[in-house]
Amino acid sequence: MALRLAAPGVKVIIGSRDPAKARAVVDSLRPKINQGVIEGYANQEAVQQAEFVVIAVPYEGHAAMVAGLKGQLRDKTVIDAVVPLNKGRPFVPPAGSALQEAQEILGGEAPVIGALHNISAVGLQDAASSLGDVLVCGDDAAAKKKVMELIKRIGARTFDAGPASHGYVIEGLTGVLIYLNRKYKSKHASVRVTGIGE
Repeated sequence: MALRLAAPGVKVIIGSRDPAKARAVVDSLRPKINQGVIEGYANQEAVQQAEFVVIAVPYEGHAAMVAGLKGQLRDKTVIDAVVPLNKGRPFVPPAGSALQEAQEILGGEAPVIGALHNISAVGLQDAASSLGDVLVCGDDAAAKKKVMELIKRIGARTFDAGPASHGYVIEGLTGVLIYLNRKYKSKHASVRVTGIGE
């Protein structure tokens, strides 16, 4: 994701609990970008500078990550890309979805928008690779629109997929895509919406 956003000139800040780890990731990515700014900091410092905060961690660390950022996200837009998986199989968490879990933890401090769940990591790492469509859901229409505009900059089509309550369906599709990749020996399965705007 960082590589895709840096390509059109978006400033990217990678956060980690360990700032040295964030800087190491940045150092590994810099040779792969021709333009744009990419920096690495501790999570709290990264969030202070950000307009959009992307949560992209394994589900096991999701609640702790979001709780650790609470109190620092006012005037930010949170993009939750986390998928609840157990050995590659999707499940519905107690809140209904990872997106709704983040909403519950933050309690209205910042809008939380679900997006980027169904995009292949392999595709993201290759700037020449075409991306599937991105289904975007959430309860704040203005924040959803901003997220969709940001994602269009990485070369993906976006669709407003409704309220946050649709998050469990979109997150769950990732398990299906993982199965398809294994079944058909691929790494690029994604979602494509047809019949709209064609």
